[in-house]
Amino acid sequence: MENKNTDVKFEDLVRRNFNPEEDNIIATDVSYIPADAAENFAYLSITISHKTKMIESWKLSQSNNVQLVLDTIDGLKRKNFIFHSDHGFQYSSYKVLDRLKAINAKTSMGRVGNSLDNREAEYFFGCLKGEYLNHLATTKMKFDEIYKCISEYIEWYNFKRKQKILNWKTPASASAINS
Repeated sequence: MENKNTDVKFEDLVRRNFNPEEDNIIATDVSYIPADAAENFAYLSITISHKTKMIESWKLSQSNNVQLVLDTIDGLKRKNFIFHSDHGFQYSSYKVLDRLKAINAKTSMGRVGNSLDNREAEYFFGCLKGEYLNHLATTKMKFDEIYKCISEYIEWYNFKRKQKILNWKTPASASAINS
């Protein structure tokens, strides 16, 4: 079970606006990927655009820690946006808050214990696991094999997987239109 920091409160600036007019909301989350527990763990951190559904940055790590989230933020190529998360312990750390402030991102958090407030990230993880990882024997895979599989899936998701919500465009096509 993930540690939640319920003492820190940030306004929910998103309020379940999953189809905003502007491309200024980035959702984020970390998910555990079942791996060879005797040898390693795997945690995937992603950022996803609410408007285009594009995975804008991601990192896979053997540790679920603040550095994983910092590395994911560092992969973003934007400034001046809303950074929306759940109450995972990483998102309320001073290091993460300082990094977000440095790129002029506003911190937004959904309600404690309500995963639907972070639907975009949760939806992606559901697709990744339901469409792909659940059909692989990830518990028998090494970390680098899992990394390769996730990299291939994200590439496919961004550039090949058409979505009804995007008028049957891919996230990459929707991003190009909104650039």
